[in-house]
Amino acid sequence: MTRTVVLSDDLSGAAEVAGTVLERTTDLELSLSGVDGFTAAVGIVDLDTRSRSAAEAGARLSAALGAVPAGTRVVVKIDSLLRGHVATTVDVLARRGRVVVAAGHPGLGRIVRNGVLYVNDVPLHRSSVWNAEPGLPPASVRDVVGTAPSVAVPDVTGNRDLDDVVASVADDPDVVLVGSGALAAALVRTLPAATAARDTHPADPARDVLTVVGTASVGARDQVARLAEDGVPVVSVDAAAVLAGRASTAELEGALARGSAVLTVSGPLDPSASGRLVVALGHLVARVAAGRAVDLALTGGETARAVVDALGITTLRPVGQVHYGAVVLRAPDGRRIVTRPGSFGDRHSLSAIHAHLAGLPVGAVSQS
Repeated sequence: MTRTVVLSDDLSGAAEVAGTVLERTTDLELSLSGVDGFTAAVGIVDLDTRSRSAAEAGARLSAALGAVPAGTRVVVKIDSLLRGHVATTVDVLARRGRVVVAAGHPGLGRIVRNGVLYVNDVPLHRSSVWNAEPGLPPASVRDVVGTAPSVAVPDVTGNRDLDDVVASVADDPDVVLVGSGALAAALVRTLPAATAARDTHPADPARDVLTVVGTASVGARDQVARLAEDGVPVVSVDAAAVLAGRASTAELEGALARGSAVLTVSGPLDPSASGRLVVALGHLVARVAAGRAVDLALTGGETARAVVDALGITTLRPVGQVHYGAVVLRAPDGRRIVTRPGSFGDRHSLSAIHAHLAGLPVGAVSQS
């Protein structure tokens, strides 16, 4: 079997792929530091490039590619809404050889038809999903990846199209596949089935949960409201105060002293400062969570990586899923961390994640 390496631009995307792989095989590794040392059939790397400059993103990708052994299938996981450094990514790859960019995520209503990415039947550039981004959404996938003849951009209207893409390059591991978690899932479907993953860690006692919402999406706000209906207190910190390093943690610490809590960020913010805000938020969460017996639910890949880095966590072991994209990871200290892309999940997503970690039936009211 051809060994596979998946390079992701953020942690929640890497975990999303890991959750899919776990449904097929336990022979996988998730790295926060690089490609070197992989022995598993599937190696997944968080390159942590989403919030970095295009130049740094390109340099990190080039370095990772240089460490991949010859004959390894490389999949580069990008955002299904084409956010991040997709253009830089494809440019780096195209200089090395053939690339297939199979964008979209049919299971989430994100398809590519006639080269245009649609979100729930609305062209991306006419939708509102890029409202928190510093630039304008592209009118087509080619507007992002360019017109180089070595780069193919097939339409993706369903999972069968993704299966066909994977089948078309099966005999040529040098072709790099670029796409969302749905493309990675199509590749996973070709792997030999193995025993489903089991977490061998001793049974966890009931633990409180700190949910950190690092996304500005409308859906996330609705999910927070649903979690509040379960009795979990919502604590909001001002974005400007977080950036300035003067945000108080007293309210959050008080809420956690009584049980679980959810942390959100409020107030206006210049999108160009979002990267600095995420790092500052990670340090704030780490100050509260360090030394406290609390599991974490982290939405948004940049937020998840910032918190993990601030806590000094360098390795994570995928052990299961709450639902698609909401992946349970085990830290070396035994703490469970669920990551989930910010735009994923229905209204009940955060409630289900909290219930899973807290050992409660879904929909049960917290006694915080």
